[in-house]
Amino acid sequence: MKRISNVSIIAIAVMSLAMCIACRANIPIREMSYAKKDISAAQKVKAEKYAPEELDAANKKLFESHDQAVKEDDKAAKKSAEEASNLARVAYNKALPLLAKDTISIAEKSIGEAGEAYAERLAAEEYHEAEEALKQANDQFQNRQYEQAYASAVRADEKAKNARNIALGKKDVLRDSIVEVKRTLEDAEKYGAKKYAADKFNLANENIEVAEKAYDARELKKGFSAVEVAKLNADEALLAALKNTAAERLAAAEKMVGQAEKSKYASQKKAEMNAARESLENAKSKLADAQYKDSIAASDEAMRLAMLVMSKKTEGTEIAEGGDVNQQQFDEKDYWEYTVVYRQRYKDCLWYISKKFYHNPRKWKTIYEFNKDQIKNPNLILPGWVLKVPKPKK
Repeated sequence: MKRISNVSIIAIAVMSLAMCIACRANIPIREMSYAKKDISAAQKVKAEKYAPEELDAANKKLFESHDQAVKEDDKAAKKSAEEASNLARVAYNKALPLLAKDTISIAEKSIGEAGEAYAERLAAEEYHEAEEALKQANDQFQNRQYEQAYASAVRADEKAKNARNIALGKKDVLRDSIVEVKRTLEDAEKYGAKKYAADKFNLANENIEVAEKAYDARELKKGFSAVEVAKLNADEALLAALKNTAAERLAAAEKMVGQAEKSKYASQKKAEMNAARESLENAKSKLADAQYKDSIAASDEAMRLAMLVMSKKTEGTEIAEGGDVNQQQFDEKDYWEYTVVYRQRYKDCLWYISKKFYHNPRKWKTIYEFNKDQIKNPNLILPGWVLKVPKPKK
């Protein structure tokens, strides 16, 4: 049977009562008003969903009461109105706990979504207010305070949704964190993290990818979690790369300063030689203090000064003594030896060495293939390395 709506009943009631009031004064107005009030209260707690049979029965009894009043059966009208009130209260009492329980579940879901948006960090006040309201709703529900539980759950849901919106409005905080970690990874790669801390470097990159996808999906909590892992590993990769590069660069500087001290120009360039030694000591001190970038810079300066000592000319020379061909081994072996040097303007590279020995820079691959045990990246050769340059076959 089609459910009779409260609106229809009220419309019929108004018309019926208007007719009756004009003739009599014994209509059970008070009981019928209470019934309508009770039905309205049941509807506010969604009895249509949670107690449909009881609400339908209450509506029908109220309709009967009006019908009986029109027929001047006041006693029956009063009884039907009282039954309508009772049925409406039954519907209310049945619906309210179910409504409170479902609203608590809705609030829990909203808080979960706010959590995914990392509202606990980006909208902390609103998020914690939502959590507190939800806790209160659950406590009240356990104590059978269903009206209060429902009100608290509604408040928790509203605050959770607000917290999520605020958090999503700050999603660029995650983007800034991703950019910051990417810069660290670029720095780490520059100092050889792929060689010295490959696992941490790769893990950081993997988590940055996760963070970027989470950012696009607005899963900010997942994104921040991933970016924190990425940052930790990127920082450790950079530290390992700096530490090892600083040690490697220091070793190259020590070797080059040692070569400069034996150079035939050392006695003529005492100031430069002393400055090279001072920079070398500074590099050692900075390395011991874990000031790796400063140590690398000091080692580079020591090599620059050492090159200046070994140079036939002043600073900016093209060829240094350390880079000359080892003439003693010219005829004894099938290769020449070349010590990689440091230059401020023109960096030593395989292209330059090939041009120097073969008068053809495009033959650099020949040198690379012959020194693969030492050269891992043909674009990176370090001062102090001794390379073997194959002699052309006759």
